[in-house]
Formats: sequence, C-alpha cells, structure tokens
Amino acid sequence: MKKIKTYLTEPSAPWKRGSFIGGAGLFACGWTQDNKVFMLFPDYFIIADPLTGERESMIEDDDLIQRLSKDNLEFDLKEGNQKVKVFGLRGGNGNHFTTDRWSLIEIQQESQEKIFGITDYKHFGRSENEFWKNYDLIKLHELEFGQWCGFSPDEKYFGIFGSGGAEIFYRV
Repeated sequence: MKKIKTYLTEPSAPWKRGSFIGGAGLFACGWTQDNKVFMLFPDYFIIADPLTGERESMIEDDDLIQRLSKDNLEFDLKEGNQKVKVFGLRGGNGNHFTTDRWSLIEIQQESQEKIFGITDYKHFGRSENEFWKNYDLIKLHELEFGQWCGFSPDEKYFGIFGSGGAEIFYRV
C-alpha cells in the first residue's frame, strides 16, 4: 500500500475532470434533485452547476444546522422545495454505484488520508492481486484531501468532496 500514490491518475473514459468548487469548512454535501452540487458549511450553503462550477445560489444563515434531519441524512432546502440527501456527517456516505455498474471506492491510508477510485464493475476483477488495482485511482488537483464521494442522482456526475470544496467529474 505504500506505493499506492504512484498509481494516481485521471479516470478513464467516459469520465473526465470537470469543475472545482471551493469553500472552506465544508462538512456536508450532496446533490439536489436536479443534479446540482449542494455544499453545506457552518453558516451558509451553496448550490453550484456541476459542469462549470458556477455558484447559482449562496444562502447565509446562522441557523442552518436546524434544517438538518435528526439523523443528519437530509437537509431541508426550503428555497427549492426539496429535501437534499446529504453525506459527510455522522451518517451517509454518498451513492457509490450507478445502474450501469460504475463503482466508486474510498481507500483509507494509515495516515487517515483517503484515496478515491472508480471502476466499471463489468470489468472488475482483472486478475489483480491487489484489490485497489482494479480501480483508476484519482489524482486530486485542487483538494488537498478528500473525505467523501458520490454520484449525482442522474449518474452523469460524481464528486470528491473535502473540507476545502469539491472536485467534480462528468461523463462524456
């Protein structure tokens, strides 16, 4: 596992690197019903376009925590008349599988740093001795560390999220 970082790369086709959406102190994230990136901070949240990274809205409110469900798995997005499924708190970990068998993985290092990978499960188990070699391990460009990952509801995007923001990837 010590040499795992030498395998960091870009995800293979049909996936491409998309936008970076910055923000310090991210502690929960998710996707809106219309596949926008949702990022929750202690006193504000943003909704951003996953392809461009453009922030479509930013709402500041010192009482945002009150809008989380008791189990911390949903955020009441009153502005959009919807409940956003969030991950990153004590529960929830994002959607790691698509209906056409793409899979995301989080590999936690001894240093507690996570490495993220993606694979097409149709071709999983390429006779690799080490499990993680079945995945394209993703090199982060903007985030120092990633903490969570997940596919969007329409499965056209996935994000790697950390306390400093999100790196978004999309299908070509």
